[in-house]
Amino acid sequence: MVSAKQTVSTYAVILDGDTVETLELTAAQAEGIECLTCKAPCSTGEGAFRPVGRIPSVGTVFQCVACLGGAR
Repeated sequence: MVSAKQTVSTYAVILDGDTVETLELTAAQAEGIECLTCKAPCSTGEGAFRPVGRIPSVGTVFQCVACLGGAR
């Protein structure tokens, strides 16, 4: 499923704090299936995800705990 979502597109991402950034993301990252930073698939433990923003009409974007430095 994730391998079919590796097409890269440009998205306007509204990050926490209402900062808007234009990012090139895979469809899996934009749909919250992969980490926004390292592209790790959603899992538990050190790979657990935390929401960090949203893409209007697409969904919430996430980063894994490891990319967040373990704190959020």
